[in-house]
Amino acid sequence: MDLKKTYIPRLDDILGGGVPKGTSILFQAMPGIISDVFGYQIISERVHLDSEIGFIYTNTRTPVEIERVFDKYGWDLKTPLNSGQIFFIDSISGMMGVPPMGKYIIDNLAKTEEIVIPAIADIAGGTAVIENVATLIDSIGADNTIKCIKMLNEAAAKYKVNIVYLFTRWDYEDRLVEQLKNLVDCDIELFGIEEKVMYRQVFMVAKSNWTTASKCKTFFELTEPGGIKVFIPKLLVTGPYNAGKTTFVHAIAEEAVSVERQAFELFPTTVGLDIGHIDYKGFSADVFGTPGQERFDLLLEPLARESIGTFIVIDSTKPDTFTRAKEMINMCRAEAIPKVIVANKHDLPNALMPDEIKKRMALWEDVPIIPVSALSNKGVHQALDALFELIYRV
Repeated sequence: MDLKKTYIPRLDDILGGGVPKGTSILFQAMPGIISDVFGYQIISERVHLDSEIGFIYTNTRTPVEIERVFDKYGWDLKTPLNSGQIFFIDSISGMMGVPPMGKYIIDNLAKTEEIVIPAIADIAGGTAVIENVATLIDSIGADNTIKCIKMLNEAAAKYKVNIVYLFTRWDYEDRLVEQLKNLVDCDIELFGIEEKVMYRQVFMVAKSNWTTASKCKTFFELTEPGGIKVFIPKLLVTGPYNAGKTTFVHAIAEEAVSVERQAFELFPTTVGLDIGHIDYKGFSADVFGTPGQERFDLLLEPLARESIGTFIVIDSTKPDTFTRAKEMINMCRAEAIPKVIVANKHDLPNALMPDEIKKRMALWEDVPIIPVSALSNKGVHQALDALFELIYRV
């Protein structure tokens, strides 16, 4: 099947690689959750990375306001607008009392389908973003909106256009929402959940006609610039004393902060926490590194309790510390969450190979063991890739 990427982190993996040509996607968001960025990111990335053409139909924001949103997230809209690669269907400016801007102008939302269908023909093989379905419902009624979407979907299928609908789900009847879901090929729900005192945004594929919907929840956040990033609330970095945990945290999170001291030890040792943040391949994660000495073991359990994944950093040249590493795995209950063994100092003489480390640690499951030299940044990205794959394995 010929699939086109959405360029939304993790979403393409969930959908089996992307979306087929000519299909429709509905992003339905609970009030307070921003859905438009999903549509804007898809069309922006496709225009710049795949040289696609497309349009944005707007009945909520004026084109000028949409340009500001693109600028805020670091996406270039002016160049494709000037070249005609993207155009607007403007149905809002006139109502706002400002000059309309777009290749097509709508002065009555009841005329939506008769104007949008020719525009779909103009962008054969491209991408159309329709915002906001809720405005259509409120303006022309539920029945007329359903009829309109049916006609747009037929045109999109005919011209191999991906049509992206953005929908803020206010207090509409469940029957109407089900009708909308049944009209589209893919339904993606955007909502919020409370986590302790934190409020997190989540997306979930509730329906997909070309692949099995996993219905797994994916935390996300919006970064400026950058757009949508998959958010991982907490990654834990732990391991025996002097294994190189602080060096590893600073390698994966360049602006990490550490509390260190030079006491009677030959090397500086962390007596507080290493705290950092990762932005990597569409993932955004907070990182917490723990001290390795036994007197700080009390920190492990509370830090691990809310961790989504764990890096266990070991010194590849010191197999006598492997027992301590296994103790720390048990103490932080890492056996219950995705984890990667970071075999640090792999570039030093006498460093053990992963197969030998696995044998000596006698782990109870098949845990990835990644050779790393944190000081020179070698193997660091492979460790990140391995853990993220475990966390979000589809």
